[in-house]
Amino acid sequence: MTDRLTTLNDMLKVLKTQDANLSLVFATAEGEIGGGYHVTELKQTSITSIDCGRNIDDWRETHVQLLDGQNGDHMSIGKFSSIAAQSIVKLHGLGDAPLYFEFALKNKGLRRYQVESLTSDGDQASILLSEGRAMCKPAAVGKMSAKSTECCGATNARTACCG
Repeated sequence: MTDRLTTLNDMLKVLKTQDANLSLVFATAEGEIGGGYHVTELKQTSITSIDCGRNIDDWRETHVQLLDGQNGDHMSIGKFSSIAAQSIVKLHGLGDAPLYFEFALKNKGLRRYQVESLTSDGDQASILLSEGRAMCKPAAVGKMSAKSTECCGATNARTACCG
């Protein structure tokens, strides 16, 4: 689970290889989620979009929302896995879509993260989460038009993306 989108099913497979009693700690570059955190919601979203190149796209995402804890113990791998597994049974497709986590350190400024890595060191397993970046999808997939100079205010053909 490094540097790529993963699914909840993929994450559960990796967590199954760990001791279920280990504390599960979510961390970002800014710090760790507090002990006593809570899984507030597992949701599956359907997105229909049109990008700056006028390309229409449809996809699903799974979002796990966490409420930062202020005190208490971190949730165990077993408890988190049980919550996720029960949710997958009740909400068809939840385990198969690209996975994102939503939370805010100290519950201020909700952000969206994706799984970067999982490490364990004796009494806890840590899931490092990283933020994504905005991107021009046509440019990323090579559909950028060299003729366009109007997309998103771009005046340089190398950065224009609309066809």
